[in-house]
Amino acid sequence: MDLDLDSIARDDVLAAADARRWGVSGDGLARLVAAGSLVPLLRGYYSTRIPRDERDLHALRTLAAFRRLGGRAVVSHHSCLVLQGLPTYAAGLEVVHLTHRTRLSDKSSRGLHVSRAVGGLPDGDRVPTAIAIVQAGLVGSPLTALVAADAALHRTMVTSDELSTAVVAFDGRPGVAQVRAVLAHADGRIESVGESLLAHALRLLGIAFTPQARVSTDSGIFRADFAVDGTRVLVEFDGEVKYDGSRALFDEKRREDALRREGWVVVRFVWADLRHPDRIARRINEAVALSRRAG
Repeated sequence: MDLDLDSIARDDVLAAADARRWGVSGDGLARLVAAGSLVPLLRGYYSTRIPRDERDLHALRTLAAFRRLGGRAVVSHHSCLVLQGLPTYAAGLEVVHLTHRTRLSDKSSRGLHVSRAVGGLPDGDRVPTAIAIVQAGLVGSPLTALVAADAALHRTMVTSDELSTAVVAFDGRPGVAQVRAVLAHADGRIESVGESLLAHALRLLGIAFTPQARVSTDSGIFRADFAVDGTRVLVEFDGEVKYDGSRALFDEKRREDALRREGWVVVRFVWADLRHPDRIARRINEAVALSRRAG
């Protein structure tokens, strides 16, 4: 087939109706799918490229769903977060979420959920970021909302006041109290998903802390993910590989040596530790005791 599919697709999404207008039949589309030239998204919509990962596939399916609804609904929930590059911790990316502009009931079909209207939807193709964060927390987990809120605040995409106002819009909905409770602690100083989850664990344990603490040493000023308030204990989350090459490892050792000379104890946690709050509490308590003996 000589037809350039990209020329009739929009944002890499091809509607079967558009393809038919250019002479591509249903059988022709099926052959293109079998050949790997098209990737099915939703009924009647295809991608003209291979999605890079699960989030990219969700973004393409979201664009397809938005086009299918023809402006009657806007992108919302974690689908909105995906399009904005915000984290979607514990969100079910197998389902695209839109919010209807006027309809007062929810409607679901395979891979697509269209929620009832909420007040104050602006013109455009998506709900406000703060609304999407609350919605994502209501259909996923409260932590879905917290992780996204920390990231959005860090990137100055929302304000704390906007988050508070967004929660009010969902008063009476199941789960809103839990979302409200976690969003009260959303903090733009948090820099990663792992830090958001570790901070949440520390709060549940009753451990007061300061994010992105700056510590002066004889080798300069260093920054730690968290400082445990009233102690000389620093907490780091090592969820990703931070040290690339021997120079980076040397610099990190130099940093920790300088911190130890000042009486600081550094405690590091990884993803597996987040499933064991008792382990987190024990190691921090041990570090506090060690720092006091050293002091």
